[in-house]
Amino acid sequence: MVLVFIEAMTNSSTFDKVAARNMLGMVKRNCDFWLVDVPKITSCIHKALRCINMAPARRSVMSLIVWMADKCPGEVVSTLLTIAPPGDSTALAMWEVMFSVPHTLQNVLKELLIQLQDRHYRVLYTHWVDTAILRLAILASSDLQDEEFAPMYLVMRFLRQRRPAVLSLLLRAMMTLSQRGEMAKKMKVMLPDLMWVLQYGNKAIKIKALVVFRNVMAQLEREKASPIAVRLAEFLLPFFDD
Repeated sequence: MVLVFIEAMTNSSTFDKVAARNMLGMVKRNCDFWLVDVPKITSCIHKALRCINMAPARRSVMSLIVWMADKCPGEVVSTLLTIAPPGDSTALAMWEVMFSVPHTLQNVLKELLIQLQDRHYRVLYTHWVDTAILRLAILASSDLQDEEFAPMYLVMRFLRQRRPAVLSLLLRAMMTLSQRGEMAKKMKVMLPDLMWVLQYGNKAIKIKALVVFRNVMAQLEREKASPIAVRLAEFLLPFFDD
């Protein structure tokens, strides 16, 4: 039934889209009947999403993928890793929306940490790029203290890369992670690499980097934040004016 409703959203009729959105709300409340079909539904969303242009319908479908990732993260992650070709823009959009919700992000990163260690899978382009996502998952999923987090990141340095799609996805996850005060404080070690991103990233990437900057700076203790803020203020001002 859910598959039929997702397909209906690709129809040009506004009525069909509105009806499908309403029905998706209903099926969420009756999930016991279809949760066994999560792999099929994930594949259907991936196939249909590029044909869904109406913003409310697209948001409704994305909310379904987030909801399924909360309920069955392993199945959603493994299915998307399996069906999406390297660099697939539709899959990137699905990863990004899952990375934008704190609880969902934690679930998905834990699954990625398990599944990306199998070299059979490819999220984006190459194993090296997958390693950037894996390294983020390691940092985010591990209960590391400040004194452990900083040296581990300095070894990984996953922000120091130039693939816009990968960098955008990493920053989307960091935007969500940095909403937690404890994680934002740990992320102060990333400030120099965020400055590098601001120099070389495109506008959309710079906006994401600035959000992470704001979250990290807001959580630093005043005596720590002030010297950093003085050094960075002149550098950051043009980006806020842009």
